[in-house]
Amino acid sequence: MRADSLPRIAFTLGRYGLLLAATLIATGCKTDTGPDDPTILGDPPTEAYLGVEYYYNFGAFGGERILDFSLTNAPSWLALEDTSNKARPGIIMRGVPGLSGGARGDADLGKQENINLLTTDGERAGMQPFDIEVKRNPLSLEADTFTEGEASEAPEEADNRCQAPDLESTGSHSYEINLFDEAGDVIATAPRTGETTPVLVKVLLEQPSVTRVAVAFELTSEFDPEDCDQDFIPDHQRCEEGDANRDEAIIGRDIVALGSNSAGRLPIPDYLRYERDDNNVYSRGVVTLEPGITECYIRLEVVDDTVPEPSESLRLTLTEIRSGLAALGPSDTEVRTTLVIDDNEPVVRLETLGGQQRDAISVGTEREFVAVLTGEREGTIRARLAENEDSVAKAGDYVISTRNEEDLWVEDPTLTFPAGVDRVRFRVSVPDDYTNPGLNDRFLQLAPDQQYQAGRENFAGSADDAELRVNINELLTPLALNDGNAFVPTDLTVGHDGRLFVAGYDSAADDRVLVRIYDQKGSLLQEVAVSDATVVLDQPDPVIAFAQRTVTRDNTRIDRFEFAVSYQAVNDIPGQTSSGGRDAVTTLFWFDSAQPAGSEYVELWTLRAGTGGHDDPRWIGINDSNGAVFVAGETTGRWAGQTRGGGQDSFLQRIDTVTDGDARVPDIAWTRQTGSSADDSVVAGSAATASAYLFGTTTGAIGESGGQGMSDGFFYSASTAEGALDIYQVGTDGDEVVTDGLYTPSNLWLLGNSDRTYTIDEQDEANNILVGEPLNGTNGFILGYSPAGSVNRAFSFGSEDRTGMETFRSLLLFDGDLIAAGSTTGAFVDDAPGGTTQAILGRMDPDGKPEEGDSDDDPDAETETDPDAETDPGEGDGEAEESTDTAVATELWRAQYLVDDAEYRVIANYRDDEIVALFRQTVGGNAQWSVFLFSGEGVKLN
Repeated sequence: MRADSLPRIAFTLGRYGLLLAATLIATGCKTDTGPDDPTILGDPPTEAYLGVEYYYNFGAFGGERILDFSLTNAPSWLALEDTSNKARPGIIMRGVPGLSGGARGDADLGKQENINLLTTDGERAGMQPFDIEVKRNPLSLEADTFTEGEASEAPEEADNRCQAPDLESTGSHSYEINLFDEAGDVIATAPRTGETTPVLVKVLLEQPSVTRVAVAFELTSEFDPEDCDQDFIPDHQRCEEGDANRDEAIIGRDIVALGSNSAGRLPIPDYLRYERDDNNVYSRGVVTLEPGITECYIRLEVVDDTVPEPSESLRLTLTEIRSGLAALGPSDTEVRTTLVIDDNEPVVRLETLGGQQRDAISVGTEREFVAVLTGEREGTIRARLAENEDSVAKAGDYVISTRNEEDLWVEDPTLTFPAGVDRVRFRVSVPDDYTNPGLNDRFLQLAPDQQYQAGRENFAGSADDAELRVNINELLTPLALNDGNAFVPTDLTVGHDGRLFVAGYDSAADDRVLVRIYDQKGSLLQEVAVSDATVVLDQPDPVIAFAQRTVTRDNTRIDRFEFAVSYQAVNDIPGQTSSGGRDAVTTLFWFDSAQPAGSEYVELWTLRAGTGGHDDPRWIGINDSNGAVFVAGETTGRWAGQTRGGGQDSFLQRIDTVTDGDARVPDIAWTRQTGSSADDSVVAGSAATASAYLFGTTTGAIGESGGQGMSDGFFYSASTAEGALDIYQVGTDGDEVVTDGLYTPSNLWLLGNSDRTYTIDEQDEANNILVGEPLNGTNGFILGYSPAGSVNRAFSFGSEDRTGMETFRSLLLFDGDLIAAGSTTGAFVDDAPGGTTQAILGRMDPDGKPEEGDSDDDPDAETETDPDAETDPGEGDGEAEESTDTAVATELWRAQYLVDDAEYRVIANYRDDEIVALFRQTVGGNAQWSVFLFSGEGVKLN
């Protein structure tokens, strides 16, 4: 350790000179004072290290003659430098703990206190006491993650570093692998010789030693070929590649210190010596750090094999100091680091033909998918597919088929990627005899079969996002909801365990409000009578919402399942007071597992509320955190404490559930009302946050934003009973009729219809302008706004022939994308005949993820349209329509159901697995209602 205190000495002497000058001035410049006592300047380092030079240059002043120096109570290794320069104003103190003063080694460790440096001019004396603690000089290791086939980067040259070994050449290593049969039994071994890539581990010495330091190293691993998975014994794949060994590197196969054939290909630096272990593998050695070197290197070799593997780990340990004074870490016991090896085999990702990773398939049918291979490879690569551990569907529930050499589809879960082919199709089918006793659909989580592929050569690994999720649908025909004109469904949602909740009214029983609950197979589980049988209603148009939330009961966190229904009523209702005109009646139900099967959902409370005018609920929601029920609707009256806009206003209401003794009862926390002087329509809301949102359409001007055109959209949020509402009226100078709204954390989305297509003129971050261009017919639109009212997405859904009339009604968030549903009188997809009202669906990626499409390198591959897929005439992929916004959106697909006088009224989301659509068709003058299911790719499932 060298520490020079000359700057400190200069500062101290300078300060002394100033003091001396001040003294002379104060005494009238008298110069006959006596000399000062000798004074030693400086603070020596308080730490020293074994084998490392300790050095310090003291300063001194005072006395009348040349000063002499001496040490007392000093350790044996420390001494003053002998100098013949008697005029020197200081002294150098130096030593090497463990070596100088008798080479005492570890005996010099510890703290020596009250060491004294004395100086004298023969008459006067000065003294400087100090302490020194001698510590070990520890070694440490440092390594980056290694990747097969990639060499480490050479460190820059420096005086304190060893010269980096050759990292540009490659080595070679011979080893043996096990060969497995289909069941995983070891049937033979085979020799292999693989190329190796050199990698570095840094060996760091904390302080530069004055002597050569040689330290032994060794590679070790937790790999144990006798450690097998349960019910397996050696020799088996489930031992070598089982749970205990899957992440452990095999020394001699995955990594070596020196390859068996590398000596002539990778020159060994002088400071490295390799040694063989008991298996005749170079896995040990010695690295030597010359005096003054604090960074040196152990070069290892990673074997570039052809086996797909997860990241594997092993240890490199410094085991013994062979020469020199250094320590194995601060405690001189062991230095160890974990080495990680990443695989470089090509990897597979499974997708739908549209580039997604979720789809659905009906029992008794099959769907075609694609496996995409990425990464460098040579020759033919294979991939075996199977369900992963997260899959609910298991072997036997599905069949995988691939093309054989004769180009015929055969049952085979192994995909083959010939040289130059990176995309291969496969089929998944569900047999006719498939059964599932559960309420929820099973889903297949398909991925490369790592358990089978482990240890087998020329198979592909699994990409980070490799899995394909395929839902298995058991509702094979449309679910009929009405018998003649009796039951009229108006809204639907999906609840717990896949239950489908359909709200509506019975037109043959005084329009009594009912909720019918079905399972995923279409069986009716429960019919809930919402309104009283004695009350006569007039098209009450109920809306419904479901929530699953976590509550505390008896100090235990449990899931609570609730649904709420709101409808309009004029006539008296038992136990409820009329406010005048049509009132909003809201009922909350919850799931009581103690009730008999078929009657589990029971009423919790009912609330009738309204103004002196008409109050019609149009949307209901339940906050899944606090259970608050929100109702949005239209009023021609004035709610208490609110200001009436005129005509038909919007209102947004929060209803809490409070306790009254042992009962739970409703309590209106607040109601907010706003509107224009014209009629305003409410189309949707959101209870996803503490501030509920309302979406609507107006032909007037609401709030301070003013009117934009003939019909505009508007939205606002509310969380309290008081305070000004921030109302955003949006649109162009055209006619934008909003029909649905949706909240997401990134945007508020408005669905609607107009006679324009839209772009965004980007003014600045907070002031984009929506621009509309007229077109023939009507066009569906989706507009995205920030909560502050700035438009940042604009997308148009129009007929391919530009002459149809689109009428969109419902918007849905599905796996991060937007699904829009409604009807058209034109050709919404290519070659549709048009001319009648037909039901349509479309999917749009609002963030503009690029479509990779499906372009197999196989020249004989089928086209993207599967001729055997269960689709309806006219359903399929339409051309993406041009749209411009601050981030260009991507239209993923379109579907048109070619039956007349039909539309999709409401759509719901089942687990991001299926799109549930409320379908209406006029047949013989009567409305027939049913439920259709679609996959995320737009394929009709029933």
